[in-house]
Amino acid sequence: MERQSKILIVLLVALVICVGVFWFQFNNNVATFMIVNETEVTEGGSFSGILMDAYSYGVPNQTITFHKPGNELGTLVDATTDENGEFTIENAEYLPEASDENYYGEFTFAGNGKYQGCTYEGNVTVLPK
Repeated sequence: MERQSKILIVLLVALVICVGVFWFQFNNNVATFMIVNETEVTEGGSFSGILMDAYSYGVPNQTITFHKPGNELGTLVDATTDENGEFTIENAEYLPEASDENYYGEFTFAGNGKYQGCTYEGNVTVLPK
């Protein structure tokens, strides 16, 4: 009976360690990625994207920064993800004077204590009506 008790204690300790390691990995420094659903949008239209973690769950209430058409280099605006990790950019702007700069791009999530940051490498070009 004493040997069975020791084995049971060892198994319980191993279980607690495994659960702790899993919980730590799931809740700290989790990798993220972003998907944007369009590559082109008509002026006045909208497009959306999603911020997901490495486990394919949406990452809610996070700030996504991005470049708008015609903004000076380094000028970024932001959107916030909803409870499912989705964000929407509405009323896409087309600026005739921006020529080849008529796109939304540099979509970036800076990260935080729980999630690693990520960047969407693509652009969304705005077409005139």
